Amino acid sequence: MPVNSISSSTISTILQNTVTRLQSQLTTTSSESSTGLLADIGLTLGANAGQDVAMHAQMADLAALTASNAVVTAQLGSASDALTSLSSTTQTMLEQIIQNQSETAGSNGAQALQQNAAAALSTFSSLMNTSSGGVYVFGGLNSGVAPIAQYAQTPPSAAQKAVDAAFQSTFGFPVTSASVSTISGAAMTSFLNTQFAGLFSGANWTSNWSSASDTATSNRIGVNQTVTASISANQSAFQDTAQALTMISEFGGLNLSWDATAALMTSAQKVMTSANNGLIQASATVGTMQNQVTQANSAISLQQNVLTSQIGANESVNSYDVASQVSALTTQLQTAYSLTAQIAKLSLVKFL
Repeated sequence: MPVNSISSSTISTILQNTVTRLQSQLTTTSSESSTGLLADIGLTLGANAGQDVAMHAQMADLAALTASNAVVTAQLGSASDALTSLSSTTQTMLEQIIQNQSETAGSNGAQALQQNAAAALSTFSSLMNTSSGGVYVFGGLNSGVAPIAQYAQTPPSAAQKAVDAAFQSTFGFPVTSASVSTISGAAMTSFLNTQFAGLFSGANWTSNWSSASDTATSNRIGVNQTVTASISANQSAFQDTAQALTMISEFGGLNLSWDATAALMTSAQKVMTSANNGLIQASATVGTMQNQVTQANSAISLQQNVLTSQIGANESVNSYDVASQVSALTTQLQTAYSLTAQIAKLSLVKFL
């Protein structure tokens, strides 16, 4: 009797352990069957698990780059659109300046040109303050602040005060004085090329016009690739644009002599032509940046495909083999359940 009791208990314990082991194996194998992936990568791959973890880390880095590049792409797209609009505005103004170069002082044509320039100057500021995702795309590193102040405002802007002060300092009277008609063409040319032009570069530009940083932003767009991904409002193309538009906006409607008006239009045409050429170059620069990001995204996509394939080869299971294992484990578990039930029914009375 003791021997029979010990034997039944031992067999029962063995069967219970077997059931527990089979249940665990069946749970793992069923999971692999439903997901198609290894349930325990570390246990299955062993020493090769570290390589698999490293590939997952690379995939995470590539995913982060893809998300970051999407932001950069949006910002460059906004910059490109703004430059296209600004180029259109300046080209229209240049055509109007050329058409009005033969206009006499105080003509309706000059007055209309002055009004158009004032509107274009406002548009210039608005376009230069283009933002994408809360970032001012022409702000350089100082991308959290609108880079260009509006020129015409109440009270007068710092830029407008500087222009008025430079005019009065040079000629001895304000722009509102009737004496503006006495300004010669040579004097107007000298003023526009020196005192006035100096207001749109260096410290005068950053003090009165721009809050942008000279340094453009850089972005990591590939695993081993970091590029400049913005342009600053402090570039000469934008300074020339502001200078030409301000020139016509401020002085185009004055009662200047024919000589001074001709000098004004000649200077405006020269500076606006330079601005147009600079804006074309700026658009090309942004286009190059966009192309770099596009190429980087293509390279990232290829890398992701390779890693996905390698990770899949490491972690995927053979669906046929796993299905067979599930079936075999299920049969073994059912057999173990049956034996356990039979052992539980054993008694001394039945034995005798």
